[in-house]
Amino acid sequence: MSRSTSIDLEDFVRESEEFVAAHHPRRTPASVREAVSFSVLPEKSAEVEARELAEALTWRRTTYDAGFGWIDGPVEHGGRGLPSHFADAYRTVERRFQVPDEAYTRFSVAILCPTLLEHADAGLRAELLSPLRRADLVSCQLFSEPDAGSDLASVRTRATREGDAWTVTGQKVWTSGAHYSQVGLLLARTEAGSRRHRGLTAFLIDMDQPGIEVRPIHQMTGGASFSEVFLDGAVVPDSRRIGPEGQGWSVIMATMRHERSVIGTEGGVDLALIDQLASVVAAEPDLQEDLSVLERLGEALVRGRSGAAMTQAFLAAAGGEPGPEMSMSKVLLTDNLHRISELAQDVLLDRAVVASGTPAELAWNQLTLSLEGLRIGGGTDEILRTVVAERVLGLPRPEAPTSR
Repeated sequence: MSRSTSIDLEDFVRESEEFVAAHHPRRTPASVREAVSFSVLPEKSAEVEARELAEALTWRRTTYDAGFGWIDGPVEHGGRGLPSHFADAYRTVERRFQVPDEAYTRFSVAILCPTLLEHADAGLRAELLSPLRRADLVSCQLFSEPDAGSDLASVRTRATREGDAWTVTGQKVWTSGAHYSQVGLLLARTEAGSRRHRGLTAFLIDMDQPGIEVRPIHQMTGGASFSEVFLDGAVVPDSRRIGPEGQGWSVIMATMRHERSVIGTEGGVDLALIDQLASVVAAEPDLQEDLSVLERLGEALVRGRSGAAMTQAFLAAAGGEPGPEMSMSKVLLTDNLHRISELAQDVLLDRAVVASGTPAELAWNQLTLSLEGLRIGGGTDEILRTVVAERVLGLPRPEAPTSR
């Protein structure tokens, strides 16, 4: 397919519709009502996960080879070179069809790749960007630690240089997809005696090596989508270092900006859930007459669409590069998801939590149980509000209490 910027948006949308329709059926009210997992975090059995992962990788490669895998990406790295609103339009088209779950490749595609574009050298970009966008490589994020969750400046994992390679020792936690990833974006302390933001370096480390052990963390929902990762003498070549030595904090901040942008916009998860809940309401005459239910459903829809519009305005004003204001997008998303979850529980009552409910009804309880994880991942609500207060509104930091 031609990598050209001359295509008209209307023609592009038509082309996108034809392409996706050739591979997947459209979503219908019936298919929406039959959904059996509304978790905002992946909670799948090993068998289901393996099948869905294979489907997701196949679809990602199909879209990439057809010219839809990096619509707004640079042509020299396999992108199509179109403006970002073309990519937004394609995502809108995809949401109309029953396409595979993109959560398996979201970090690689939408978070790591733009970070590499910003901070990796030319050789690393040439080596990794196309394989990551095509899902020939799947990646995970090795940031948080038992004593450094939201406070990443407290990272203790160490990387010691030995010639042209680094030896890594430490522990990471809450790592999504570590068990099926080939590479991990690693934050490690490379300067002995350094503190806080200084002396940190970012690497892209191979996950399949003797010095790395991945252990699943079982959640209250029954799933194990997160893992803790133990690094004991793992090795990463210096050629896989991202950015200058000791300057990893700027790499990590770029990653977090892109992550918050993606959480706020990429998945459209709140709008998809509103469609699903609207199908439940439409199928029950009593609910159709309940003005309170309709009002709350409409409010969630307005909040979802206005939040998406606000985020797109932020990106347009910044030339497509997410800034600290994107923290607002994630806060608004998690707030709206809570509203949707509470409405679903009020609508379904005991059908959402007891065995008498159908699988589709019981699935709404997965949303409730998994939602707190989203309020933590990518920055807690409290931290994001602080980012907005200080870096967007310019408010002063509160003074530390003085000891008496």
